[in-house]
Amino acid sequence: MLQFTGPEVLKECITRSDKEIGGYSTVNLDWDPKERAAHFHGNMSLDLPPSRPEVQRSGYAMFRTRDPPKNFLDEETYWDWQTLSHVALRVKGDRRKYFVNIQSKTALPTEIHQHRLFLYNPGEWEVAVIPINQFLLTHWGRVESLQEIEKDKVRTVGIGLLDRRYGPFSLYVDWIKAISDDEAERYIAEGRATAAKSTNPELLLEKRVAEARKKEMEL
Repeated sequence: MLQFTGPEVLKECITRSDKEIGGYSTVNLDWDPKERAAHFHGNMSLDLPPSRPEVQRSGYAMFRTRDPPKNFLDEETYWDWQTLSHVALRVKGDRRKYFVNIQSKTALPTEIHQHRLFLYNPGEWEVAVIPINQFLLTHWGRVESLQEIEKDKVRTVGIGLLDRRYGPFSLYVDWIKAISDDEAERYIAEGRATAAKSTNPELLLEKRVAEARKKEMEL
């Protein structure tokens, strides 16, 4: 889906932030020649625009792939993930709270499926693996339902920051893939070894809490 092999790949993505509603966060997606990867970074601000009293909440930044081009009949096109089961990402980040965002065919264009991107070793490269059926449908950051992604109608994929904290953020991204069960098993085995060595108990606790909340919603 995305493999940042050089700066030209950045053209396949767009960035967005709360500046669209008058906010003050900054967002960049650059090529880092030392890491040989994309660098998603900027500064998060929660300050509200004084000239827009209708805006009650601010503070977000994200990047995503561009919308797929229409076909020769001027019809929408999609990625087809029907034979795939997981999303995998090779990333190196900080201690901020990032989410993986998947946009598919939904009732509203502002609805996206999201899942927390858990990083167990901030400052080091690692591969995160997320089951596609665990993404939750959200609308402006609020969970709408447990409706699963229409896997044959995926439009875009990206990463966003929504942790409601001031300050700088930094996440390097090597690649993002949709993968099969067999590939997922290999990455998950590697991830368990990484998690076992994690020195970040705060993130381990957050992951357990998130899993417990999901089970409660399913009940």
